[in-house]
Amino acid sequence: MIASVEGAGEVGTKSDTLFVLLTATLMYLFTVGLAKFSPKLFRADKETEGIIEFLTIFTNNGFMGLPVVQAIFGTGTLFYASLYGIPNNLLIYSLGVFLIAKGSKKSRASLKAILLNPGNLASLFAVFVFLFDVKLSASVMDTATSIGNITSPLAMIIIGASLADIDILGAFKEWKIYLFAFYRMIVIPLFLWWATKGILTNPTMLGILVIISAMPGPAMAVALSMQYGGNTAFSTRYVFISTLLSVFTIPLLAALLF
Repeated sequence: MIASVEGAGEVGTKSDTLFVLLTATLMYLFTVGLAKFSPKLFRADKETEGIIEFLTIFTNNGFMGLPVVQAIFGTGTLFYASLYGIPNNLLIYSLGVFLIAKGSKKSRASLKAILLNPGNLASLFAVFVFLFDVKLSASVMDTATSIGNITSPLAMIIIGASLADIDILGAFKEWKIYLFAFYRMIVIPLFLWWATKGILTNPTMLGILVIISAMPGPAMAVALSMQYGGNTAFSTRYVFISTLLSVFTIPLLAALLF
């Protein structure tokens, strides 16, 4: 996060940057509201309720979202796509942790543990760097970039380790995951496109919004489920299946809408 927001002025105007940041924030507020209804829609039990809400809000906007946006819209749009990571990180390490811990059989995470975790502190620092145009030294930036570069591979290792404990064939047979994936990766992005196409007159900005919202489940769902005692089995299966399905759903959406 720190590495992506430092130097924002070199990529585009401040007004464009703030507009994209506002758009990203509104998108997440919409999915937060929608998440309250998702467990009832899919008749989730108490153990699965929190992870369903979590996966309604959050997608793999970093590890997959940024490369896909770059491939479709070009390298020049990468910074704007990375801005979606600011509200994402602020929410995933606060509200996200709370939602996952809802279904935990362990003791609930304390408010202090939810708010004062490394991810949240790094996100707040990134916002500070962006808003006040703080110029960080090359050594700090190199360190931030190096640490950031290991996040996705480490998350994939965690997913791989958790897959060893689940029935892979059973995951393919779990129809509820396919229904939820269709809802999260097709229905919600199409609704966002329909609702915002008259407001976001810039087709690239509209495209970034839709593509980011159409990503599969984030690896962090598995990592946080393991850490806070959430439904690791469901989160792992959904991330696995939705990532496979995204090979077809993302090109389909891109072809239909752009």
